[in-house]
Amino acid sequence: MIQKSYILLAILLTNLLVGQSFSGVIKDISGEPISHVIIEEINSNSENTNWTMSDENGGFTINVKNESDVLFKRIGFKNLIIKPNERLTKYVTMLFDNISFETVDVYGRNKSEYLRNKTSYNNLGTYSRGGSLNQIPSLEMRTYGGYAGVTSASFDGGYARHTKVLYNGVDLTDAMNGQADLSTLPSFALKSVNYILNSGTKYGSGSIDGSLNINNSIENNNVFFGTGDYGFSQFGANYSIDRKTSKRNIVFGKTSYDGDFKYEDATGEKVKRVNNYLDQFFLAMDRQFVVRDDFIVNILTLKTENTRGASGSTSFPSPNATRTDDFELFALSFNKFFDKGFIKIQMNRSSNDQVYDDSNASFPVFSEHDLDYTSFGLTGKQLITESLNYEASFHQKTERVDSSDLEKRELKTTSLSLTGNYVNLENDYKISPSLRFDSREENEKSTFNLGFEALNQFNQPTSSFDFNLDIGSSFQFPTMNDLFWPDGLYSGGNPQLKPEESEYMALSVSNQSLLGKIKLTASFKDYKNLILWQPNESFKYVPINVSSAERTSYNLQYLKEFNKVQMQLTYNLYDSLDKDMDEKLLYVPDSSASLLLTFKQNSSTNYSLVYKLTGDRILQYGSDWAEPVNDVSFGLVSFGFSKNIALGSNQNMVRANLTVDNLLDEEYISTIGYPEPGRSMNFTVEYQL
Repeated sequence: MIQKSYILLAILLTNLLVGQSFSGVIKDISGEPISHVIIEEINSNSENTNWTMSDENGGFTINVKNESDVLFKRIGFKNLIIKPNERLTKYVTMLFDNISFETVDVYGRNKSEYLRNKTSYNNLGTYSRGGSLNQIPSLEMRTYGGYAGVTSASFDGGYARHTKVLYNGVDLTDAMNGQADLSTLPSFALKSVNYILNSGTKYGSGSIDGSLNINNSIENNNVFFGTGDYGFSQFGANYSIDRKTSKRNIVFGKTSYDGDFKYEDATGEKVKRVNNYLDQFFLAMDRQFVVRDDFIVNILTLKTENTRGASGSTSFPSPNATRTDDFELFALSFNKFFDKGFIKIQMNRSSNDQVYDDSNASFPVFSEHDLDYTSFGLTGKQLITESLNYEASFHQKTERVDSSDLEKRELKTTSLSLTGNYVNLENDYKISPSLRFDSREENEKSTFNLGFEALNQFNQPTSSFDFNLDIGSSFQFPTMNDLFWPDGLYSGGNPQLKPEESEYMALSVSNQSLLGKIKLTASFKDYKNLILWQPNESFKYVPINVSSAERTSYNLQYLKEFNKVQMQLTYNLYDSLDKDMDEKLLYVPDSSASLLLTFKQNSSTNYSLVYKLTGDRILQYGSDWAEPVNDVSFGLVSFGFSKNIALGSNQNMVRANLTVDNLLDEEYISTIGYPEPGRSMNFTVEYQL
């Protein structure tokens, strides 16, 4: 009955939008993103100041009136005025201001860049975490039992600790386990995501496979309320205060989730998942001060409070256990711009108080961990000629843990990096070498990347080819859990662990024609000293360095834009091998596939459909005391609908969002012992001011 009410209410919401959300990514002629570009709405009929600023990855979102133009400006670049078109999502290329170029067809490049370099996804705020992030090709989501469970992300079937996750450019990695928990971020905070594959020289340890940078760009002022299955409820607000030289963005919200879904146990009986609830509070404030045209200050504060039931696995349930995460973040950056470059100083501090309490169990467990992270970074970029630029950076971070398990621990890491970009405008190719050096305690690692990109090769009136080649290395330091977990009956750390190492080569070729964009990519990775927790001869789990492993992936991506429809089809083949075990790497599927369809019926109505297929995987190796566990393939379908309704002649508006995850009610797991919920429907209403 409730589900029918959602659908009826969504169908009733039919009207037209007064304004429009204009979003995209800003790049220079070399293809590098441009941060801190001021984007202003130009509307002679309005006296209000309406502006925003591009993020670290050049992404932006601004809500503009239909009759308005949009101005882009930043020191060192020519001002650019664009009238948003019906697609409303595009790449914007800005030209350097101090250099005289030969004729460059900027808008001709923009036409194909949407497909060529689609590494940014805007307007993900579907109020469904899975429905949002599943749009990204080759990204695999692993959860521990529904919306309340710990959630991680990885690329190309790799491990979560090999994908770096950032929020507005700030690292969210947990120092203890080396990965970020996406469940601590509510779905409404996932407005846009930028990803980079093989980003080891950019972010260092923890980015062997790539990085995700999540941004919470605010389109407009609104309040929202949502409800859904399994006791899901959500409310909050976005608010932006615009002044001529300053801007303040505030977003906060409260999420509750009972998680009382049923699943099929080993006997085939339907049983209820207990102690799977989540209570979550989120508050973020982003302040931007334009001190002068060439000097900008950014301040970011973030606080999340998460209380959840730690239900445990189906084999070892914990019906009374709870886990709390209290996370706080403060980030300050100073940005000075010149005609031929910029200097950025950034200071970050974050803390995370984690408590696990299962005191009422037969074998009581209580643990508390206080994590503290501080960092300082200095980055400079210099334009030498119209074709040549370089970027250098210095970073130092300190990770501290005061834990009931690990006691007091501290690790300091210092890193230096240098990246160059050479662009040949005449022949349309780019060479990007980069070097990085990291030092932590007694471990020192150097990594490199050499990137080559050739665009518009064999250019014909209706067809062109692009080529990309990346060769490089990356690494992962052992986590604090790996090194210092107390030696007990069932598990223990290993202070003798070496850093994980990876060497890779990725080659891609793509063709852009009237039939669409097709891209083929082959990626080869060799690992040394891969860290895996495995049982020893005493049946105790300890981390060891696997002598060697390899992973090969083949990716096919097809993109096509029709009049009102955008289609993205991805298919991946994986071949992995743990050479010590002579088996596939754990959790790496044989294959995966995804299909994303978005239909823009008109300026106010949007539909989306996401299909995600995960192939057969090994979830547990066999041993003398445990049977191997294999998982068969499963496919998930997510559906999204949004409708905008103008309220009279004013600019206020109501937006309705309907999302359905696991539309076909599939029985599946993403992590052994943790069943996932069936069909889940959420309905959210926004009142936009």
